[in-house]
Amino acid sequence: MEINHKSLYIKTTIMLSVLTLIEIGISYWDIVRFYQVGLLLTFALAKMACVAYVFMHLYYEEKVLRRILFVPIPLLIYFLLGLAYDAQFNWVIQ
Repeated sequence: MEINHKSLYIKTTIMLSVLTLIEIGISYWDIVRFYQVGLLLTFALAKMACVAYVFMHLYYEEKVLRRILFVPIPLLIYFLLGLAYDAQFNWVIQ
């Protein structure tokens, strides 16, 4: 199976551009800042995975290697949520 690299890169660039435009739109929404930051972080993680998958050529690697590389991300989020639960924060976001 031959893969057209040019079309893959163009599709990925368009998808990243659309995600960036959505992020800009989210920044103008009048919602609670906590939810806004959560949405923006979610989109940033999606863009990071897309860049790693296509531009860092994980698209062509074996399935096991891709899973090994993407498993630490949810674990990091779980770990940080556990730390945030124990920490005492005074959030000042304006």
